[in-house]
Amino acid sequence: MPIRRAPLVATAAVGAVSLLSGCTVPIAGVAGVTVGRDGSPVGVIAMCEEHVDGATLYADAEDPEAQKDLGVWRHGAPLTGLITWSLASPGDGWTVEKPFGRLAPGQVYRLYGWTEDDSWSTSGVSFTTKDLELLTPGQVRYGSDDMVGTVPLEDFREKACEEF
Repeated sequence: MPIRRAPLVATAAVGAVSLLSGCTVPIAGVAGVTVGRDGSPVGVIAMCEEHVDGATLYADAEDPEAQKDLGVWRHGAPLTGLITWSLASPGDGWTVEKPFGRLAPGQVYRLYGWTEDDSWSTSGVSFTTKDLELLTPGQVRYGSDDMVGTVPLEDFREKACEEF
């Protein structure tokens, strides 16, 4: 009897993994953040493959109820390559669907890119207002939790896409 259960357990485990992995959007790029000359936040995306159509900024919190979209930007054309835009006043083909307002000290924010049809997304970048204060124009912060890096904008695309 135990011999028959082992294949059944293995089959069930593979099925569960297949179901769970089918729920995620494939990552094809990396989101980052920098600051403009005036210190205002600037979104940065390095698309390593495919494209994105927009980006969302949300309050990162353990409680899903507290994770709300604070800013939403959509672009008029699919975005590929290296993309930068001012979160406060994007212009250049960007539409602000939800302006983010003021960032609160101590709050962790997360920015990521997405497609209209959920075919692709980017990894997100986590940051606080303190993290933004430590950046100078041209430095890009990317990653989250304990896997955070800061590199010059010129190096961002190359370094961000090394894993792709």
